[in-house]
Amino acid sequence: MQTHTLRFIIAILLTVVIMLYFYTDREKKQYSQSAEPAVAQILAEISTWEKEPLLRHLAPEAKQTITDEQLDQLLDHYRSFGRFYSIDELDFSRISSVFSLFGEKRLNYSGVAEYSSGPININITLVERGGYYLVYNFTLSRAS
Repeated sequence: MQTHTLRFIIAILLTVVIMLYFYTDREKKQYSQSAEPAVAQILAEISTWEKEPLLRHLAPEAKQTITDEQLDQLLDHYRSFGRFYSIDELDFSRISSVFSLFGEKRLNYSGVAEYSSGPININITLVERGGYYLVYNFTLSRAS
């Protein structure tokens, strides 16, 4: 391969990476005012560990993938975490934002939340529907 062709390809790739960085930075700022408070509200409401609040916040496609038995097991497992108190900082996933360019917009956040049992790692993916954020996916685990 000729040197000038390789330089051209590297310049294009570098330009794309820079553009994606600025795009995801804009997304992070845009959603920090609405999605981050929504995460805290959702976590507070579902930390009763009852079916109804959780189902109210789940996206339809998430509801379709989980059976009642799995939902009961999930709630039983998470019930030991206790009530949600607060979350200090959420980390916005730039990778998730980039992949949203090729499909439905999904916002992924991770962080450490305070529950009555102590610090809990969270990872939550939201979709925006009708001006509301719904949970597409989430996981909780004890922080070590």
